[in-house]
Amino acid sequence: MDIELRGITKRFGAVVANSDVNLRIGAGEILGLLGENGAGKTTLMNVLSGLYRADEGEILIDGEPVHFEGAKDAIHAGIGMVHQHFMLVPVFTVAENVVLGVEPTGVLDHLDLDKARDQVRSISSEHGLEVDPDAIIEEIPVGTQQRVEIIKVLFRSANVLIFDEPTAVLTPQEVTDFFGIVRSLRDAGKAIVFITHKLHEVIEVADRISVLRAGKIVGEGDPKTATDAELAEMMVGRPVRFDVDKKPFSRCASSSAR
Repeated sequence: MDIELRGITKRFGAVVANSDVNLRIGAGEILGLLGENGAGKTTLMNVLSGLYRADEGEILIDGEPVHFEGAKDAIHAGIGMVHQHFMLVPVFTVAENVVLGVEPTGVLDHLDLDKARDQVRSISSEHGLEVDPDAIIEEIPVGTQQRVEIIKVLFRSANVLIFDEPTAVLTPQEVTDFFGIVRSLRDAGKAIVFITHKLHEVIEVADRISVLRAGKIVGEGDPKTATDAELAEMMVGRPVRFDVDKKPFSRCASSSAR
C-alpha cells in the first residue's frame, strides 16, 4: 500500500499547524518524520489516521483519493496509529484490549475471545513481539504495553503503521528491541512512519527522512549519508554546532582555602 498526502493544510483557529504538506509513504519502507516538538508532525499523522480532517488537500491510497470521516474509516482503509500515550484498559487482558472496539462484522465474525487469543499469539510470533494474550495490562512493563498497541493495529489488518514518538517511554534495551520489531514489519511489506525529534534514532532506523518545520516539509535526507548537523539545520532553520568547547574544571578560591 502506497500513501500520498497532497497539499495538506490543517488549521486550529488562527494557528496553521500544517501548511501545504506533500508527503509520500511507500510499502516496505520506514519513513522517519523528523521535527522539533510543535513542528506539526503528530497533527499531520492525525490527519492521515482520520482523527483530524484536513482543511485543504487530499489523501491518496495507491493513487486513488480517499475521504476519512473518522478514525474508523482510516482503520478500515488499513491505516493504524500507535500513539505516544497508550489507549489501553489497565485491568483488562491483552486479548480483551485487542478486541475492544472491534465490530462483529470486522476482523472477527463475532467477538470470540479464544479466537482473538490465537490471533494475538500468531501476530506476536510472526513479528517477535513476545506478548502473552492473557497478561493483565497493568502488570506488564511499558515496553510490552507498547507491543500490545502494535498488535491492536495489526489485528485490524493495518498495512500502514504510524508510530508517534515511540521511544519516549522505553529503556535503551527496549528501544533496540523496538527497532527490530519495526524492521520486521517493514520487511513484511508494511509502510512505517516513525515520528521523532531524535536525530540518532531516525538515522539508525529510517530508510528515508522527511523534515517538518513550522508545519511545512523543508527537506529530505538519506540516513546513509545525512549528518546530524544537516538534519538539525533543517529542523531549526539555522546552523547548529555539535562541538562544544569545555573549559577545564578549576577550584574557586573559597574551596581551595578550606
